[in-house]
Amino acid sequence: MSLIAVALLAASACSPDPYPGETGEVLHVGLRSPPRTFDPPLLGDQSSGKIAAPVFEGLLAYHPYARPYQVQPALAAAMPTVSEDGLTHTYTLRSGVTFHDNACFPGGEGRKVVASDVVYAFKRFAHPSVQTRNLWMIREKFAGLTAYRDGIQERIDAVRARGEVAAPLEGLDEVPLSGVTALDDRTVQIRLTEPYPQLSWVLARPTTGIYPRECVEFYGDQWRSNPVGTGPYIPTEYNPVYRAVYKANPDYRDVRVPDPKGDPAQRYPDWEADVAAGHLAHAGKRLPLLDGMEIRFILEDQPRWLYFANGHLDFVNPPKDNVADALPLGELSPTLLSRGVTVQRWTELGTVYACINTEDPVMRNVDLRRAIALAYDHRWTVDNLYSGQALVAKSLIPPGVAGFDPTYHPYHAEDGTAQVERAKEMLAQAGYPGGVDPETGRALHLTFQNSGSSATNRMFATRFVDEMRRIGIEVDVVVNTFPQLTQKMRNGQFSITSLAWGLDYPDAQNILQLLYGPNKAPGAGSARFDDPAFNALYEEAAVLPDSPERTALYERMAHIVSDQVPWITRAHRIRPNLSHKWLHGYKYTEVSNSNLSYVWIDDALRDEQVAEWNRPTRWPAVLVALFFAGLVAVSVFGRKR
Repeated sequence: MSLIAVALLAASACSPDPYPGETGEVLHVGLRSPPRTFDPPLLGDQSSGKIAAPVFEGLLAYHPYARPYQVQPALAAAMPTVSEDGLTHTYTLRSGVTFHDNACFPGGEGRKVVASDVVYAFKRFAHPSVQTRNLWMIREKFAGLTAYRDGIQERIDAVRARGEVAAPLEGLDEVPLSGVTALDDRTVQIRLTEPYPQLSWVLARPTTGIYPRECVEFYGDQWRSNPVGTGPYIPTEYNPVYRAVYKANPDYRDVRVPDPKGDPAQRYPDWEADVAAGHLAHAGKRLPLLDGMEIRFILEDQPRWLYFANGHLDFVNPPKDNVADALPLGELSPTLLSRGVTVQRWTELGTVYACINTEDPVMRNVDLRRAIALAYDHRWTVDNLYSGQALVAKSLIPPGVAGFDPTYHPYHAEDGTAQVERAKEMLAQAGYPGGVDPETGRALHLTFQNSGSSATNRMFATRFVDEMRRIGIEVDVVVNTFPQLTQKMRNGQFSITSLAWGLDYPDAQNILQLLYGPNKAPGAGSARFDDPAFNALYEEAAVLPDSPERTALYERMAHIVSDQVPWITRAHRIRPNLSHKWLHGYKYTEVSNSNLSYVWIDDALRDEQVAEWNRPTRWPAVLVALFFAGLVAVSVFGRKR
């Protein structure tokens, strides 16, 4: 092919379509980390929660728009009947709800949900072989749970003693769990050992979603990639390193977009603001509103941002490096404004922190932990690595949650800046004067386990290395995928890493439980913190309803964390959530992922605008073609001469 032909071909090339062959109204979502599983008991990271939310439902669900947050019935027909002592909660299931059609059922047709499905899901959740990190939610709460787990373990041990291999769910049917029983096909009773004010939040989480045992047994080890639930969308494709694709569930139960304007009984606080913002433009319409969803795993920040900028994602939290371009001086850029992009700002209901393994032979030294905390420059991090889109965290409890107290932070400057000289003094008190390890005579070496290889991850790690070097400590950085880091934390094979915790529900107990001794790894408590005073306060607060008394206990627990430093609290991120004007009904929340089931896409508008924004620029190729044409002409003329 001649150079001229190549140039003309380049000039006529079209912008690539990342969704070839896609038809209908399909939501495009981008995740910054790969999910680990669809399996409800094993959901523990944000990405897994997002891919599971369209598929599974529990007894209860979050209201998609209400703030402060509210729960509402989902598979349950109504909120539960609760005994006078608060220990017995009785739920009646909706009639006629069916599981998704799937090959695991006879004839491939999904069957009706019955109360025994709820019992099975909870018994599997608590089974020792499943190894959920979410057991903290019901441990010591559900009646008979300890006896159930002990009975299962005895059966497993007996099988192994005979030299045999235990079944994957050995003893699940034979050993009763008295805390969850089916009174009949539509009635489930949950019995507690003590009042549990957070139970409704727990039952609204995707990790307590209900699923059929047939599919667990049919797919075996592949169940985690072949989910079957009752939700508004059905997975049709799942590639754990690329994407998850869903279609609308044609048999979904009658769920509608809230209509507080037309129905006073549906009103909630600040509903009028949601009407004004256009969130309820489809009020009263039945779900699912879309033909499908596509959730793509775009791990690098720049490609994810370009996907949004080109219209290939419908909404995004702009990566740190793009915040200044997207929101110069805190306001939308002229380009984004001209395209109809809107922004929702929300201070994250969560905390970014450095997690320290308090059982590590070196890091169990509390004065060393304090020295490290003093050397952190949180103010610099917020200004430079978060582009100002964060608050310096002076408490592990985030603002807006009862128990938040920004006044007690003994190893954290008021403005978040580093206290280098004080850190050096504390380091000497820890037994490392000048940062020198007395056993080696050289600088103390720490290993920082990074949770990814993105540019943002690298910048945070590099900054930590620099901050520690200022007080004489050297740091080696090990790069992990998030699943690799999770496994290391579970096994205690780390000394320090950087994490973030978004509250699963708007109660400080949800973040404090990560530091409660009985929950330490391999449970959810990666810091392996086990402080008797903290544990006693936690247990006292656990049975109290929302009250000033409980809030005071939360504050005291937060003070212990500030003093003992199993965590170094860093930031509460401010989420600027950008969405294109063809996306309707989207109200950002980091607590629940079910809100995505209430959005709608104007696909015609999206197609029109995406085509316009990605129209190929032809003039460079034309210039190239003219240049080569000129060369050919000169060559021909030269030959003639």
